[in-house]
Amino acid sequence: QAPARMMPLMLGHGSIWVLGLVGMGFAARSVRWRVSEREQAERALQRQYGFMNEIMNSLTHPFYVIDAEDHRVILANRASGFGDRVGTSTCYALTHGRTEPCDGRDACPLEEVRRTGEPVVVEHIHYDTAGFPRTSEVHGYPVFDDEGNIAQMIEYNLDITERKRAEEERRKLDTRLQAAAKQESLAVLAGGVAHDFNNLLVAILGNADLALAELPPLAPGRDKIADIEKASRRAADLCKQMLAFSGRGHFTVEGLDLSALVNEISHLLEVTISKKAVLECNLAEDVPAIEADTTQIRQIIMNLITNATEAIGDRGGVISISTGAVECDRAYLTETYLDDDLPEGLYSYAEVTDTGCGMDEETRERIFDPFFTTKFTGRGLGLAAVLGIVRGHRGALKVHSEPGRGTTFRVLFPVTDVRAVQRSGEAAQPGALPGSGTVLLVDDEETVRAVGRRMLELSGFAVLTAADGREALRVFTEHRREITCVVLDLTMPQMDGEETLRELRLIQSDVRVVLSSGYDEGEIIGRFRGKGLAGFVQKPYDAATLVAEVGQAMGIELGC
Repeated sequence: QAPARMMPLMLGHGSIWVLGLVGMGFAARSVRWRVSEREQAERALQRQYGFMNEIMNSLTHPFYVIDAEDHRVILANRASGFGDRVGTSTCYALTHGRTEPCDGRDACPLEEVRRTGEPVVVEHIHYDTAGFPRTSEVHGYPVFDDEGNIAQMIEYNLDITERKRAEEERRKLDTRLQAAAKQESLAVLAGGVAHDFNNLLVAILGNADLALAELPPLAPGRDKIADIEKASRRAADLCKQMLAFSGRGHFTVEGLDLSALVNEISHLLEVTISKKAVLECNLAEDVPAIEADTTQIRQIIMNLITNATEAIGDRGGVISISTGAVECDRAYLTETYLDDDLPEGLYSYAEVTDTGCGMDEETRERIFDPFFTTKFTGRGLGLAAVLGIVRGHRGALKVHSEPGRGTTFRVLFPVTDVRAVQRSGEAAQPGALPGSGTVLLVDDEETVRAVGRRMLELSGFAVLTAADGREALRVFTEHRREITCVVLDLTMPQMDGEETLRELRLIQSDVRVVLSSGYDEGEIIGRFRGKGLAGFVQKPYDAATLVAEVGQAMGIELGC
């Protein structure tokens, strides 16, 4: 620049024109420099915006910016699915399909951010582009203006629908496992109590039976003993319910048509229900047969009808019972109460529905507990016994109930190829038995041995007794030529009935053995199938039952 300033002195008047040209050159160059800087800044901003846009669109979860004043979505990534609606639509319209902001039904992330002024994380129900609800974990971050006010909110959504579903499935599974463990513990307890109580009842019922047989018809104490016998039989019925709850009830399995069974007991059902209730029967024809104990299935239906009647109470209503068959897949069976990995396939069902008071979730979780009731204490084992019988038949049970909307119980049983038995009338009752021969009675309970011995002796049998398996082997070895039948208790200390039976077979392979137990016949027969049992008598028994079973094992014909 110094030579340029000296030029006017050297060139005279022409220097003014030269100096002007030089000044104009400098000005043009300055303008070009300013334009270049602005273009560079704009290009840098565009690159920065494009880079940020690529980052946003690379995110696999919805990310967007919401205006804090009018809830407009002013920026969003591709994963949000908002498309060209960005800048014109609100967040509640895009994620909820609403025309107004959230009304408090679930937490609004924007309102939470505005209220706290801090980042928030809330669970929120959003709807996807197809209109299906999705559970989102919403992360909201406030954006402040120059005056410190919240101008926008950055929202980032994590779809946790599947995680929530998995957590719910895990919670249900844990609940089912806990319920199964509880029921199994209660079943073991109930079975053990029933078994021990049955031993006591043998003595009570047996002695009452013997006393009635020995007393003359007009004896003063006869009525009192008859009352003892009646109470003992009611106690025995309670034991049967406890065994049914434990899944170890007395089963006599045969082919059974559910529709035919319900039709057979329909007159009993009409008497059972309240006079203010109406009974409706919807029985399907040609329902596939099931293998079941008729008495136990009858008890299930009666218990469910009784439960429905109590649910209706004095208000009046409708009780309907229906039968049919349904194809059950794994998903359906998983939703049944205490699913035991039942096989998929065709199941026949009986369903009882009432229009009564219904149940809440807390009540539904306890209805199968022994002696639980919403009425008053001491009602018994109705639904608990139902559950045990269903479990014992390898069936399934579904319950649907809502407060004020009634209850539906559906019991399902796997179908069988066995034809349903055509039942006609009651089975003939055994008559008197003229006993002969010697019976070895083995039981660890002294009262059972004493009563059983008296029962058999009154029918003409000679009786030897043993208190356990080891003594039984000794007595049998000494008297094997005269013993024609062994009545053997299954549950004994030191050497149980199964081991004793095995040792008896080694001594004499064709020995006639009648097992005795408080557990069910179906379980015993299955457990000892192929081992040559001559019979089974379930405790508690009376004289007629014991003598009839021993006589049948020994081939003695029944009297008329």
